[in-house]
Amino acid sequence: MRLFVADDRLADGVSELTDGDQQIVRVAAPDLQQARRVRARIRAADDVAVILDITVAVAGDFRSAQRVLGPLDDGDARTVHYAGTVDGLAGLIADIATAGVADGVTLIPAASQQDVARVGRDVLGRLGSLEQPRAS
Repeated sequence: MRLFVADDRLADGVSELTDGDQQIVRVAAPDLQQARRVRARIRAADDVAVILDITVAVAGDFRSAQRVLGPLDDGDARTVHYAGTVDGLAGLIADIATAGVADGVTLIPAASQQDVARVGRDVLGRLGSLEQPRAS
């Protein structure tokens, strides 16, 4: 699973936190089902990594994150939104990979004060621990 963060300072607008050499196509979808359909259509035509945009609000608890995300308007319905904790976001990203919804994600901050680079690094740490085999 590839992980990108939005970065307005770069020409392409994203910075990759993982290593990948396959060309990417970023997509936005209102929900995960639509994202899966878009990925299937793109992958049928080209051998690229499909990267799903996710607008994120991450905090210590759901209510705090929900306040950062705020109410959604009609324009916000074009991307998947997540409000919650780092652990929950890592779980969502793991599920996206397992279900074949996308080959990676781009984390987009829901608010300017959200440090998505830090959130992305924290998520990578959690994803690494999710991949570790569990002792019986």
